[in-house]
Amino acid sequence: MAKLKKTILVVDDEDSGRTLLREILLEAGYEVLEAADGIMALMLLERRPVDLLITDRSMPGLGGLELLKKLKEQKMMIPTLMVSAYGEESFWGQAVGLGAVDYLLKPFKAEEVLKVVQKTLGGSQKS
Repeated sequence: MAKLKKTILVVDDEDSGRTLLREILLEAGYEVLEAADGIMALMLLERRPVDLLITDRSMPGLGGLELLKKLKEQKMMIPTLMVSAYGEESFWGQAVGLGAVDYLLKPFKAEEVLKVVQKTLGGSQKS
């Protein structure tokens, strides 16, 4: 019986950030959905469950922390990785308090992304 692919939603207002993560995750065997901001992500999540959410910290409209707050309000418990170019401890503390399970610091390497994703989802995807 074929193993179902894990689905990951990547949320970033920068095309280059989404493209990089999409390529890394697709190559590793994950199904990847994309949203350009937190509002698009919420609309997508209302229609489609995902196994993991990877969201950028700073986006116009609805940023990463605000997205986490909305998910918490709607009782959508989705493992979430935050992405940021800034490593402030107070930010990471807020993100974890809102449900983020880990973070990625930009710039990152494919190996770093896959290590955190696999740790969060419990193993590698490719078979």
